[in-house]
Amino acid sequence: MSTGSIDPEVLVLGGTRLARQLARTLTDAGISALTSLAGRTRAPRQLPGPTRHGGFGGVEGLARWLHDNRPRVVVNATHAFAATISAHAARACRRADLPLARLVPTSWAAQPDAATWIWVADNASAVRAVRALPDPVLLTVGRQATAEYLALGDRDITHRVIDAPDEGLPPRWRLLNVRGPFSEASEEALMDDPGHRIATLVTKDSGGDQPAAKLVVAARTGARVVMIARPPVPDYGIVLHDVADTLDWVRSALG
Repeated sequence: MSTGSIDPEVLVLGGTRLARQLARTLTDAGISALTSLAGRTRAPRQLPGPTRHGGFGGVEGLARWLHDNRPRVVVNATHAFAATISAHAARACRRADLPLARLVPTSWAAQPDAATWIWVADNASAVRAVRALPDPVLLTVGRQATAEYLALGDRDITHRVIDAPDEGLPPRWRLLNVRGPFSEASEEALMDDPGHRIATLVTKDSGGDQPAAKLVVAARTGARVVMIARPPVPDYGIVLHDVADTLDWVRSALG
């Protein structure tokens, strides 16, 4: 389902804070942009400008959409872990000879505390790491990963998600349905409760110029951090980390 005008100058693959900021920036700059949302979040935030909801149908579907709607530029501003749509966007844009930018926050790997974290390649590796780490555990990996972590069994686990997972959870698990962003004070209230102090944090390298509040609190309390590394970036397109730089790139690409 789509709303708003067709034939945009820019297709933004969205669903993130940076995508919302970019949509607002492009709109304010008078550049016609359509933001596409995959529809995985049941109640997404309102976006400036026209939006499209739902998948494209793989590489072929996206390539067909690009041909039919003729955007001149594509910006992939999906989550750093949206590996499937990122690969599809790279292949479809290469086929269509369209300029493509990947707008994604800077990795947290450069943060001072990163060397103290347990870096793993994926959710399955995170589960193996957590088996040897203490409870209570705070999971902040999203609802789509729930099934993999159920292998940990009936441990003292808090699973924080925006939307509840489809899977049933073991009795001792605690489900928190809440949407960020989270302040340092709110993370401290959750993670440093004297009666239930989080000992292990499992999260993903979503990234940003500063570490997330949960990482700041984990460093202060001594909680172990299991950090899931990002998937590889496709080899087509330019990688950008800033909305202002992306606006400059879009203007240059549009000529």
